Amino acid sequence: MLPLWFDLSSRKAVVFGGGAVGRRKANFLASEAEVVVISREFTDGFAPSVRLRSGNAEGNMKDMIGWADLVIAATDDIAVNDAIAAEAAAQGKYCNRADGVSTFLIPSVVERENYKVAVSTEGRSPGMSKYLRLELDRLLDRRYGLMVALQEELRQVAREVVPSQAEREERLWKVLKDERVWKALENDPGRARELALQIVVS
Repeated sequence: MLPLWFDLSSRKAVVFGGGAVGRRKANFLASEAEVVVISREFTDGFAPSVRLRSGNAEGNMKDMIGWADLVIAATDDIAVNDAIAAEAAAQGKYCNRADGVSTFLIPSVVERENYKVAVSTEGRSPGMSKYLRLELDRLLDRRYGLMVALQEELRQVAREVVPSQAEREERLWKVLKDERVWKALENDPGRARELALQIVVS
């Protein structure tokens, strides 16, 4: 599988299963996509934008899969999940299964103001994905977000003063490798900016 980022703001997703797993996947996708969850029962905690539709998967499967761009099979019945995955495949839709082989995966994500990091074990160990996310969440302090913002500014400055693309990339990389800049970001972002600009425009 290849890791990719997709804009799902104009996409639709159907989740079969209203338990904790279905809720987690529905809420993740609902940050951008239109999401409908189909289940006989629903646990608490679904995002307000998620539409809950009472019913069984078998009775709504074909039409709802046809409506959706992404399909989630998260029921507690393996046979039902098999049927959902088979119908999704027949209709050429990407399907994520809570209990088997999927054609797309939902990663564990660390979110910061200026960047995101996604982690996946490709279904081998959801627990390890969560563990890695927690470790990254602990290690990625505020300096990294500040550096993203600084690099964005420096790219614009470099375009104005350095004609060569290769040279611009080299100077921006020098900023990333400069320990003085990283150290200054901890306590004095203004000083870090001054040091970085000296590297880029020198």
